[in-house]
Amino acid sequence: MYTYNLGQAFHNICRQYGNKTAIIFDGKDQITFQELDILSNKAANFLISMGIKKMDVVAIQNKKSPIGFAMMVACLKLGVIYTNFDYTNPAERIRKIFHTAAPRLVFADEQNTAIENLCKELHIRYFPVNANGVLIDSEEDCLDQQLMNAVSGMNPAYIMFTSGSTGIPKGVLISQKSLLNFIQWGAETYQLSTTDIMTNVNPIYFDNSVFDFYCSVFNGITMVALSKAVVEKPAEMLKIIDDIGCTFWFSVPSMLIYLTNLKLLTKETLKNVRAFSFGGEGYPKELLRKLYHVYGETADFYNVYGPTEGTCICSVYKIQKEDIDEAGLAPLGRIAPNFEYVILNEEGECCNCGELCLMGDQLALGYYNDVERTNKSFVRYNGISAYYSRMYRTGDLVEVRNKKLYFIGRADNQVKHMGYRIELEEVENALVKVPEIKQCAVIHAVSKNHTTKLIAFIATDVQMEDAFVRNELKKYLPGYMIPNRFKYMKELPKNPNGKIDRNGLVELWHSEENSK
Repeated sequence: MYTYNLGQAFHNICRQYGNKTAIIFDGKDQITFQELDILSNKAANFLISMGIKKMDVVAIQNKKSPIGFAMMVACLKLGVIYTNFDYTNPAERIRKIFHTAAPRLVFADEQNTAIENLCKELHIRYFPVNANGVLIDSEEDCLDQQLMNAVSGMNPAYIMFTSGSTGIPKGVLISQKSLLNFIQWGAETYQLSTTDIMTNVNPIYFDNSVFDFYCSVFNGITMVALSKAVVEKPAEMLKIIDDIGCTFWFSVPSMLIYLTNLKLLTKETLKNVRAFSFGGEGYPKELLRKLYHVYGETADFYNVYGPTEGTCICSVYKIQKEDIDEAGLAPLGRIAPNFEYVILNEEGECCNCGELCLMGDQLALGYYNDVERTNKSFVRYNGISAYYSRMYRTGDLVEVRNKKLYFIGRADNQVKHMGYRIELEEVENALVKVPEIKQCAVIHAVSKNHTTKLIAFIATDVQMEDAFVRNELKKYLPGYMIPNRFKYMKELPKNPNGKIDRNGLVELWHSEENSK
């Protein structure tokens, strides 16, 4: 059935699968498609009663609750832009996100005094549901169809915030059209069926959750939403997944590596999973082999690639047995058919090894309320495509080998750590706010056990304690951006140009690691 917006798409799914379970919460509570449809209508009517209109922004504190997901769908139905924010972030970072997003309303699926106080300070309306999850007293569970029909595919759906080199997070703006493309592509690529049951171990404010939610619920597939509290208890999490019979797993490699190191992944766990999909960072072959040896005969393995600006995923590579035996990282595979791409060298010429540049309907609309950074990353480049003249410069360096794309590095200081995209400059900007620090540099390194670490090299004239630095950084940065190790020096090494010698710092770190 033809649809041009996500509200219609969801309505059609609910007509087909009304009594089927849409979302299961921590293996306990659940909500059907029909119930989610009705609850989202109530949420939409609530937004209307609050004066929220199409193109307004609503910030959602969503702890993976029925009303949290219903509010997302309500926004889609009305053409309201939502942003799921990490309520555990430092107040200073949330303040920056709110400043950029300029939400008309902050909705919370659970009372949070810190967020409420911040909203009072910024003069933003704050609305938490009560203990029973009630929005308003109204029993209005229908929605004016004209409101939903007025939403176009080019209407923004959500803002996803990522790290910014200036210390201000970037708000990636994704359209409903991009998501409609993504939903169909996901169903076709993974041969998703309504008998599948998909996991949602990713935080809802994290880009990977876009795949979890949209490629499941908007394809009539049950999603198992696992809260942070459950994910932090791996054995309990795996039991829930096994008891429900989940068939599809998607996460960052770090989580699978963590579960492997805990020796929790055996032939008796995740035995119903037919597909493991992972992305957001490289999966070291030594550890991927361990996973493959357990599940290689019963499940497929997919390595995915995609910046937030490309609506979560833009390439998938199905790993073959011969890939497991090869050295290095798995290929990125071929770019999805709803994209076009070129690889450009420093001179802007097409080549086989350089910066990956993407075009297509799944590209973001830009960075919300940030024209300067939008114009820098989303550029006009004539002559590449017969259909697209707008191109996103990913900053990812790739190489074509045997008709496959391989990731080889970055053109800047952006890294992927625990699946999160981090601008090292943002961490450094937070570090230099500590008065005792003269200069600093942060590197991203791989440790002996194949896990990635952020290492901060600090130039200071005083004795400093790690605990003190960490506590200072907690004022500005989320936990995943705080360096794992700190190295203190009188001066940082410089290259002949007088700049900090980052390569030298990487070599220094590896030499110290190897000497242990």
